[in-house]
Amino acid sequence: MRKSFDRYVADFGVTRSLWSLIAVVARRPGTTQRAIAEALEMSEASAGRLVDRLVAEGLLERREREDDRRARAVYLTPKADPLLEQMANMARQREEWMFRGMTEEELEQLRALLEKLHTNLNPGSMNSSAEAS
Repeated sequence: MRKSFDRYVADFGVTRSLWSLIAVVARRPGTTQRAIAEALEMSEASAGRLVDRLVAEGLLERREREDDRRARAVYLTPKADPLLEQMANMARQREEWMFRGMTEEELEQLRALLEKLHTNLNPGSMNSSAEAS
């Protein structure tokens, strides 16, 4: 599935990591590099390199934060809008393709199972389940 996705996003000139970073900033305008790293489960240095690349391409910009002059807020630029729209369309097409033939009931069951997996895989969930036993 990852290889298929990688080939698909390559048509837009981005990698899966760049696509994920753009999606995080689109959902959370003004987020910090640290928050991006946490959301993508990568080091701050790796997130910084990706942000630097997208800043150099004119897709992102860093701004000073009024509440913390040391931290820099990350925003999409207007140049990112067409790419974001293409990416959203691509994601919708991929979802339609992946879930074709499934009923609404099956999709709801899948969502519920994925939510359980997500909860189980979150940091600290092992401690929580051990405490619940």
